[in-house]
Amino acid sequence: MAQVAAARLRATGAACLDILRQTHAARLAIMAARLRRPLPLLAMLMLAALLLCLFLGWSSARGVFRALSPAGIGAGVAAAAVGLLVLELCAAFAVTLMRAGLQLACDTGRHRIRALLVIASGLGLVATARQLTAEGPAFLSGALLPILGLCALISLTIWFERAYRRPAYPGFRDFWADVVTARHILMRAAHGE
Repeated sequence: MAQVAAARLRATGAACLDILRQTHAARLAIMAARLRRPLPLLAMLMLAALLLCLFLGWSSARGVFRALSPAGIGAGVAAAAVGLLVLELCAAFAVTLMRAGLQLACDTGRHRIRALLVIASGLGLVATARQLTAEGPAFLSGALLPILGLCALISLTIWFERAYRRPAYPGFRDFWADVVTARHILMRAAHGE
């Protein structure tokens, strides 16, 4: 009898773990872990996306809890449900965006990707400078996430220039091999492997 109960408990635990692995947030974490050695920058971007998704889910849950806590009925359950829903939606968007970026990289090549990164960085700098001149230093206090995103984009542009465009750089990499490796790892994680 105890062996049957233990076997059922193990099967239930394995099923719960499998369900957890199928969530987009878990897939994002698995992809970041698998990309850590071959492509550390892409792994850091995925980890940053996961942290942003967790933050958005937590802040959504907190907002729902604050709104429903005076009523007192089911505020915690509703907040947890909304937080998990927002986390999954954000993680699904991040995974889709990463796949689309890798498909774009595969279709266009490193020269066009570099041009897109430079244009995006330039537009981000111009928009930030324009907002800063219009609103003054008060703009900096409310724009932490956009400024961090812009810094990440500029860092990615500089790294891309050095890693894929300058053969004299010690960390020079093969662009096509990295794209194929990243797409392979993303596809395996998407299928739960």
